[in-house]
Amino acid sequence: MIGGVFFLLGGYGVRGVRQADQGEDFLRGALLLSIAALVAKILSAAYRIPYQNIAGDLGFYVYQQIYPFYGLMVTLSMYGFPVVLSKQIAEYRANGEREELKVFVSLAFYGLLLVAVLATISLYFFAPAIAQFMGDVALTEPLRAVSFVFLLMPFLSIGRGITQGQQDMLPTALSQVSEQFVRVVGILIFAIILLTLDYGPYGAGVGAAYGSLAGAVAAIIVLFLCSRKMVWSDWFQLKENRFGVFLKQSLSFFKQSFFICIGALTFIFFQFVDVFSMIRLLEGYGLDSAAAYYTKSLYDRGQPILQLGTIVTTTFALALVPLLSKARSEKQQKQMFFYRNLTLRVTILIAGVATLGLIVIMEPLNSMLFTDRSGSGVLKVFSLAVFMSALYMTGAAILQGYGQVHLPAIAVMIGVGVKLLLNVMFIPMYGAFGAASATVLSFVVMAGSMLYGIYKHDQSLWGKGKPYGAVLITFVLLYVTTTIWGTFLGGLLEPSRLHDTILALSTVVIGAVTVCISVLVLPVFNEKEWESIPKLNKMRARFRKV
Repeated sequence: MIGGVFFLLGGYGVRGVRQADQGEDFLRGALLLSIAALVAKILSAAYRIPYQNIAGDLGFYVYQQIYPFYGLMVTLSMYGFPVVLSKQIAEYRANGEREELKVFVSLAFYGLLLVAVLATISLYFFAPAIAQFMGDVALTEPLRAVSFVFLLMPFLSIGRGITQGQQDMLPTALSQVSEQFVRVVGILIFAIILLTLDYGPYGAGVGAAYGSLAGAVAAIIVLFLCSRKMVWSDWFQLKENRFGVFLKQSLSFFKQSFFICIGALTFIFFQFVDVFSMIRLLEGYGLDSAAAYYTKSLYDRGQPILQLGTIVTTTFALALVPLLSKARSEKQQKQMFFYRNLTLRVTILIAGVATLGLIVIMEPLNSMLFTDRSGSGVLKVFSLAVFMSALYMTGAAILQGYGQVHLPAIAVMIGVGVKLLLNVMFIPMYGAFGAASATVLSFVVMAGSMLYGIYKHDQSLWGKGKPYGAVLITFVLLYVTTTIWGTFLGGLLEPSRLHDTILALSTVVIGAVTVCISVLVLPVFNEKEWESIPKLNKMRARFRKV
């Protein structure tokens, strides 16, 4: 999302069109869009927990096998194509080229429609072969059901792109939230009904696909309701019938979309690698089909944890990146380094705390969320990806703020290649631990490449070392206090899901208090950095008085 915001900023800045009031309106809209995206991401990650509780481990496995196909569509129609469309629309409007704008949008729509129809037909008719390649032919019907969501991608992409290009972010924001809300409710209701009617976990997977389809339809309805005054038919009329013009325009549009879409699809690509490789490789590890499905379901418990963990760890740090970009545009190099160093340190602090906390409480957390402690060892390894993915995302956002959009996309492609290679090497030897390790090491490569890119651009990276020493002490204190508390309380409680919930939540409270006190007392941030976040600075002043 942050890459899309920078791309948008570039579009709205063409040829002096941004006046002060327009800039303020746009920034308010961008903030609204970011909040909506955050809510949508939380909904998209959190509902998988009740779904696993309802459908069981096999049902969760089925859903996770088909989810990346839906995730591909929703990411492209939410963070990919609309961003590029809105930038182009802003440029056409700035130049007063109204008719050319409508031709561009109509060609983009029909180009997307062609791709969507081909994707739907391909996935529907090749579903048996794809399911067999995945290692589970019973996935055929769920795959066919999810294929229909691609047909809605052109309408979502064009609708969001047009409204964003006119600096009206409300329709997109409402459509994002409504899509995820209707989808989540639909998926859970379908799961309950179909399982009650004995359609089994694969039937629930089909229902989940139709729940996702309902969410996309709801998003389209909201988009059109929020833009009732717009004459939509004007945007979809082909005024150029030549195939050459259509092909050239479509190729240009997809070329511009490439880098934005690649960055937005990072987690989806990683899931595709697991979907197409894990079952076969787990069978090579020595598991039969049923055991491989179960093991994949335990491994997949890490996906919502990774998503939610990354959302939490990057939300605060990425809020600083626009300030860094602004300082760079105003050629205030000292201020730029200040925000860069602060952004990286906040990321390391929050991501490190989240990762360490997850490792400490993983057994009771696993039971609290997913009914039992199975697979906790694998999930502990998987938790390390929270730290590395947060570092990658922050580094990518910084480089995008520098105008280097292509580097994060290249890092994603390299990371996906490393993930596939390590899956093939590790899973036959270590099972699900190998898959988790492959994910972590791939993000290490990606994060390392981002940090190297920042260093190469700035000829510096971390700033002074003293604050990082304070961060390290914070980590040690967090580990000691939470481990002591967990050992003490765990020894008093009998094993049960309720007691695991009490243990997990109370340990989170102990850890949060420890981190807050450490950050307020230790020199994690200097005085200038505290002053740049006034509300937290006031809290620190009150704490010190106490």
